[in-house]
Amino acid sequence: MSNIHFYRDLKLFNLSITEVFQRDNFSAVPSDWYIIISDVKNSTAAVSTGKHNEVNLVAAGSLIVALNIAKARNIEIPFFFTGDGGTLLVPEPLLHEVLTGLFLHNLNSIKTMGLALHIGSISMQEILQAGHSLQIAKVRFGIGSFSKAVIIGDGLRFAEQLIKQISREEHRQFPKTEVLNLTGLECRWDKVKPPADDNEVVCYLIETVYSAHQLAVYRDVLLKIDEIYGNIDKRNPLSLDRLKLLLGFQKIRTEMMAKYGQWKVNYFALRWLENFWGRFCFRYNWSIGNIKGRDYLAQLISNADTLIVDGRINTIISGQKDKRLAFLQYLSAQEKEGNLIFGHHISKESVMTCYIENLNAKHIHFIDGSEGGYTEAAKELKRKLSNAKNLI
Repeated sequence: MSNIHFYRDLKLFNLSITEVFQRDNFSAVPSDWYIIISDVKNSTAAVSTGKHNEVNLVAAGSLIVALNIAKARNIEIPFFFTGDGGTLLVPEPLLHEVLTGLFLHNLNSIKTMGLALHIGSISMQEILQAGHSLQIAKVRFGIGSFSKAVIIGDGLRFAEQLIKQISREEHRQFPKTEVLNLTGLECRWDKVKPPADDNEVVCYLIETVYSAHQLAVYRDVLLKIDEIYGNIDKRNPLSLDRLKLLLGFQKIRTEMMAKYGQWKVNYFALRWLENFWGRFCFRYNWSIGNIKGRDYLAQLISNADTLIVDGRINTIISGQKDKRLAFLQYLSAQEKEGNLIFGHHISKESVMTCYIENLNAKHIHFIDGSEGGYTEAAKELKRKLSNAKNLI
């Protein structure tokens, strides 16, 4: 029996994410599904030279390529944004088509932005045979039909380690008739300052020492985040009065090149006019299609991808310094007890890349901290993980 609609048919939980962290709420991913990893090569160096927006755009684009392919086949797939890359789970019938799309995206990213991707895949069968696990739940977030996958287990970390080795990287030929499809990719928002009551944005990466302890450790961590920072809406780095569309040349040009790899004058002009009109719609609450401007912004904030659990907690939070210090004190204590390892990075603003399937509820917004965000947090986490391995 085909498992092609395994993820579509998963029970959708209308619970807080901490309530989801019960063993019975998670299902095993079928052995005939595949993990695909795409990761910007040398992302740390790229960020240090000022290419943070481009790194985010290429990373988000790798997810959007796959989502468009899956949508055309009426297949639902889970996905995870990691700041400088993306992770996907796909059924076997989608594997070749998604990899082909990613290779096209990679070629275009090299040509237009000088950024290349690691791209690789591994079957769940291989993950299981190697003694690793991966279980998944589907949770409703935000407004309308926006749902996300939550994963426990060490399967994705194992896949990532293998694929980042040169021997596992994919190199395939594909028909020259294939066309890159990044429909829905948008990146026209200015950097977003934290809400008025907050003064910083922090990216946290948190990983358990033992994957078998993820349910208990991550539930406690998420409860502590709620206790210190407030619920997921309260700590969202986006707010209505801070969102601002850019009218400048560079953002639209970068978006256009990411999607098409060449100048399209009509596309550029239309996107600029949309931004110009959008400013008035958001300011005066005029209609954009079938939705009011302020209602769309409320959806945007609610649909911001600020909390990702993919066997690791990846979250971006706005708050005040005293809250960060209190949470770091908690994390450091848990680290000393051998429960977890963490990395973090403090930013003054957040940056956003968007996937707009339609303006009425079906849109998701990938969020990262400025000046490196998740990429910088990963440096601290990787250093600690390396030190931990050396002590074993």
